[in-house]
Amino acid sequence: QALLRRLQPNYPEIQTIMEQFKRTDSGFSGECDFDKQVTEYIPRYPHAILHDVCLKQDGVYFQMDSVLITPSFIIIFEVKNYGGKIIVKSKPTQFIIEYPTGERKVMRSPITELDRKKHFLNEWLKQVNISIPISGIVALAFSNELIIEEPPETKILFTYEIPLYLRKLQIQQEILSNSKI
Repeated sequence: QALLRRLQPNYPEIQTIMEQFKRTDSGFSGECDFDKQVTEYIPRYPHAILHDVCLKQDGVYFQMDSVLITPSFIIIFEVKNYGGKIIVKSKPTQFIIEYPTGERKVMRSPITELDRKKHFLNEWLKQVNISIPISGIVALAFSNELIIEEPPETKILFTYEIPLYLRKLQIQQEILSNSKI
């Protein structure tokens, strides 16, 4: 915002900077919506919800929008705030955004991003001798039309659906104690 206020309207890169700002701002507002929704999740078992976690594994930094740690599993949330109709295709996994203008844009797959983060988090946890199931959920902050041509293994939910989904989860086996969480 500060940069945009300081730039002259004829600055050659202003359009690129404005587009990048809009994407960043949209992503942040999506994560804020997720944070607000997840406050409704109050389980009877110990847990932790961490936001904007950045770790380093094997020389690679990986950032997770939000992470839920329970006694028997960890869930990584990849929060997206796409506008327009979302079409999810499989083999290969693609997320296509169709705007009201008819324009279509292929987005980087948040499922692939989650798989990468699950791998790195699993490796990171191995170094501290923790072995626990890790899953991922793509959380869509904007309630738009969603067309899933072939359901992927990874859950895709709107942020307002997350608390209900989490309340239905059961703790099967205590792998992590309250102090380890």
